[in-house]
Order: sequence, then structure tokens, then C-alpha cells
Amino acid sequence: MLKRFNKIFGIQESAEEEKRKFTQRINQTVFDEIEEDEKYGIVFRTICYGLGKNADDLIDSANPILSSDGYNIPALRKLTGDNFLQTLRILELLYRFFKKNNDRRKTITSWIENALSIATVDLGVRWKKGMFYPSGAKVLDKKLVEEPLDWLEDYPNEKSNFLKAIKNYTSKKYDQVIIDCYLVVEGLVRKILKNKKTLDNNCDELFKKIGLSQEWKSFLKNYIVFANQYKRHASDKQHAISPSEVESFLYFTGLMTRLIIESK
Repeated sequence: MLKRFNKIFGIQESAEEEKRKFTQRINQTVFDEIEEDEKYGIVFRTICYGLGKNADDLIDSANPILSSDGYNIPALRKLTGDNFLQTLRILELLYRFFKKNNDRRKTITSWIENALSIATVDLGVRWKKGMFYPSGAKVLDKKLVEEPLDWLEDYPNEKSNFLKAIKNYTSKKYDQVIIDCYLVVEGLVRKILKNKKTLDNNCDELFKKIGLSQEWKSFLKNYIVFANQYKRHASDKQHAISPSEVESFLYFTGLMTRLIIESK
């Protein structure tokens, strides 16, 4: 409805303004509902632990005067400071906390999907199975972002690096995305070849082992060259590299992951 209204009257909201609105919608739905839960104290402490915050200090600050009525647990909004990315982090942690409560998970998902759907511009993220992903081309996201996470199930370190790459892409930490992606492929190849060589020194042996063509070797070598140059000159290039280049690098990492594991 709002998208139609804005289109008719030529109103164009900024992405930052829509992110602010998304955060406020979550404050009034998901967070309000969770804070009414009788186990909210446990929820709050678990979320603080996940964020690396000291729950006791925050609770003490919220209760400067001892009361016979007990003490107040700070609102989740106190943890986010109405920051968009911090709100996304806490939503993921909440979903993980309620792993044994499908009804609660369904409610969280419903509120998140509704808040995303009524935004008048793309917020750059989408929600899938308890996680936020950068919103690119949906078909590519499924094949080259979501499915590689399943392929990496037996490679926990590499899966962790791929998740970091996704989150850093969402946070626009583009230089770190390149590093994380490179570590995914390098670590995967090391596991397959059972050595600790760098990716460029493992390239020939990898393709001999999995039997792929020389053309694919060229693709991987260019991938390595790009990553190495960027890592060496990160301070000079982090502002020059475009988001679309980083997105393509992320997709290609997913493609190589699928290709290497499937060929193996």
C-alpha cells in the first residue's frame, strides 16, 4: 500500500529512512512480544552473551535503587540503540534461542517478513530460515549463497568464513568480504588435498585431482590474483571497488565451492 502511494505521489524514501522504519516496526512487534515472555530474563542474558555484552552490568544500570518488587530487565531496544544491523543480529539470536518453540519462530518470521514487505525500497537484506542474507538476484542467491552453506556442512571453518563474508557484505565491509571468501576456497582446497599450502600453490594439484578443464583453472587463477592484489592494497582499493564486483566475487566463491565439492 505504501509503495503504491509513494509511486502515485512521486515520493522516494531513502534506504536509511526505510531501515529506520523497519527497526521501529520490529521494536513494536517482535521485541514487545518477546519482552512480555515470562522467560524474558533468560532471553536477555542469552542475547547479551551472543553479542558479547555483560548482562549483569546492564541490569544493574537499569536498577540503581534496590526494590522489593524485584528488578527490571532492560528492553532489547537498549541493546540495539535503534541500529539497523544490530537489530538484524538480535533477530537472528532470538530465532536461535527459540529453537524448540516452532510457534515462536513462526511469529518472529511473520513479523520480520511483514516489516520487509511493506518497506517502500529494498533494504538490502532478506530473511530465510532464521538468517538474513544480502538481497541480490534471488535465483543466484539460492544457488550461489544459500546452497553452498549446505555443501559446506562438513567443513565448519569454511562455512563460518562464508557466513562472515555474507554478513560483511550486508554491512558493506567490502574489503573483508574478499578476504573471507578467499579463506573459504583456500581452506576447502587444503582439506581436500590434506596440506597447508596457499591456494595459488594448490591450484595445479587441485585440478589434477578433481579433473576439471584448463579453462576452469584460468578462472580460479584470476580469482586468486584479484584476491591477492586486493588484500595487498586493501587500504588503497577498499573505496574503489564497487559493490557489484564484491557481490560477483561472493557469487563466484559459492560457485567454486559447489564445483569443487561436487567434483570431489
